[in-house]
Amino acid sequence: MGASVMCAPLEIICGRGTGADGVDWRSVDETRWGAFYEVGNLDDQQCQEPWRALGPVHEVFEFDFTESELKLSGQTDLHFTAKENGVLNCISFWYRMDLTANVSLDHTPAELRSPSCSSTAPVGNYSRHAMQWLAAPVEVSKGDEIHIRASYSRSRIRFEVMSPESKKLDRKVSVPRWLLLRIREEQKVEAYRKAIDKALGKIMEAREQIPKLDRPPLRIVHLGAGLAQMSMVAARCAREAGVDDKEIETHGYTVVALEEMPKVVKLARRALRDNDLDQDVFLCSEDVRKLPSQPQRAQLIICELIDPGLLGEGILVLLNAARIKMCNAFEHQVVPSRGTIWAAAFEFGESLKSRHGFDMSPFNHYRTNLMVDLDNCLANGTARQLSNVFEVLKFDFENNKMPSAHTIKITPTESGKINAIVFWYEVAMDPEGEILLTNWPESIPPADFAMMEKDVHRPNPLRQAVCNFQGDYIKEVEKGEQIEIDVGYSQAWPQFQWPGTEMVQKESGERIAKPPPMPRHRLTFEKLKMETEDLEKKLQHGLMFDEEMLGDGYAAAERIALEPNGNPNYLIDPQNANYFHMMFFL
Repeated sequence: MGASVMCAPLEIICGRGTGADGVDWRSVDETRWGAFYEVGNLDDQQCQEPWRALGPVHEVFEFDFTESELKLSGQTDLHFTAKENGVLNCISFWYRMDLTANVSLDHTPAELRSPSCSSTAPVGNYSRHAMQWLAAPVEVSKGDEIHIRASYSRSRIRFEVMSPESKKLDRKVSVPRWLLLRIREEQKVEAYRKAIDKALGKIMEAREQIPKLDRPPLRIVHLGAGLAQMSMVAARCAREAGVDDKEIETHGYTVVALEEMPKVVKLARRALRDNDLDQDVFLCSEDVRKLPSQPQRAQLIICELIDPGLLGEGILVLLNAARIKMCNAFEHQVVPSRGTIWAAAFEFGESLKSRHGFDMSPFNHYRTNLMVDLDNCLANGTARQLSNVFEVLKFDFENNKMPSAHTIKITPTESGKINAIVFWYEVAMDPEGEILLTNWPESIPPADFAMMEKDVHRPNPLRQAVCNFQGDYIKEVEKGEQIEIDVGYSQAWPQFQWPGTEMVQKESGERIAKPPPMPRHRLTFEKLKMETEDLEKKLQHGLMFDEEMLGDGYAAAERIALEPNGNPNYLIDPQNANYFHMMFFL
């Protein structure tokens, strides 16, 4: 029937040395920008940065879809008084839609909902809030009068601060939002900090036994540095362990941080300057495999290349290269020290056979995801555990001992169809195994309860990796009847295959299980997906050499930047608009 657009002025909070890492992240505010809005879910505490409202909720625009003609543009002014001190860097907006006279869909964030609100709060972790970053963050104090102008066209809604005036920023860097979420993983930071402290204690004790003139300088290598958060933690730990200004002045940087994304490195360098650690940490944006052997060898290597399945970010390949080129041959420590992959068999999607009276099970053909929130799936009934937890692979990173492929026997605890193996890691951060980092699902008991007596830390958000089976590879099992599965790993991913699986070779030379027969709709989907990926590769390659294509792309990005209210002749998805804008203007 109709809809209202609601908004609220927010501060998406950047740490100012108050988090577990003790780092001042104020420079991150300058990365919060885009030509269009971004989408997210302010109710999802795991996957959303912390925020607070600096003013009340406003009803901005109202639309009546029953009218024969709708206005295609409009403008209004919003005035409010700041209710607390903060940095106004974002306007979040959403809709409240009236489906019938008595039924409405209200996406107001739970924290901002009025107690008297009669509409039902939405559930689920889908994106339902839009966030427009302001042209420049505005420092506000409690009681300040704020004037915001809101406007809309047929393609977008836009907000701009009219007063107080703020200094315009020369935007030169932006980073993906998922990277900003990683700096909020306090338990992970604490696990690394404790392990680094412990390792440095041993290293400094060993150095004291060497005559001072023969004593090598302390060197730490950090792989997968990202925004250099753990590099700064390591540098501060080194200072506390006894490294002083004189030693740094004589021997140079204590920490050598490696991060391949050059635009991320720009922001990381600013963060280092803001925290007075730019003399302690050296940032390198080269691939460690392409570096020459370093004359000054490291005594400690820190590796953050861990994903929910342990191996997905290339820890095996890159850690081995860094060990050879940058570390002492036999006298170096590794954080993390060891890693174990655990798994269990599951049945997903059986509940889709009856959803509000409809059979939605064909969607099970599209289970190609690599990550899953197992706790949530078990809680809402979309997953069913069919086996006990079993150990898959065990890696010793410090001593460079890797497991071999083998066969595991599984005894099903329930009858059903195994269409997925969900797996997760348990990482010992120190050689003694006293400090653990694990994404073990909270709803599944540990295989060994001795784990709970150790210093356990969990990443946030808590996600697990998944290997989905399709078609003929879905295995029907009976309770108590033992089955076998072959497990192994490639350079970056564990592999689960039923015995006797036929293998084929891809164009790249990689051997994979032969794809099972698919329904026609899935084949069409795969064809479109392949064509899209091929087109992206051609465009990326062409933009490097084709000046005409480069010029057209730049002109399109410029139009997006110069026409903030949108142009009906250039309708484009907001996320793609941001991508093009950042591609050409950063």
